[in-house]
Amino acid sequence: MNDQTAKAACFEIPYPPTKRGKTAWNKRFSLNAYWAGKHYRARATDARDIHALTQASMRKAKIRRKVFDKPVEIIFRWDDGIDIDNHAALGKMITDAMKSWAITDDSPRWVRRVTHEFWDEGKIQVEVREL
Repeated sequence: MNDQTAKAACFEIPYPPTKRGKTAWNKRFSLNAYWAGKHYRARATDARDIHALTQASMRKAKIRRKVFDKPVEIIFRWDDGIDIDNHAALGKMITDAMKSWAITDDSPRWVRRVTHEFWDEGKIQVEVREL
């Protein structure tokens, strides 16, 4: 990757502001909720809500539409106290919300790598880097 010409975009998604709110968030969006057989209507509502929150966060960060015309990697940074692998469903919803906005599509042609990390900033950070 040529650091002088590679593109990157970064935005943050807030968690609920209270401990109780964050606990409810984790219960609602962790992969455990989906693995346990969450009803499809509840999953559809979750996706709609996360898409709206993600797109509002991209607007706030002034992320232009279709920033990337080359394959990318997506780095998620979490600060919610749940196991790293429990973020799969939420990461998928956020990635889907970026389609036709920051990324062209989430197919293997366009998204080559997704990583999940922890950080201590009290919100979700999503970084998209051109490869």
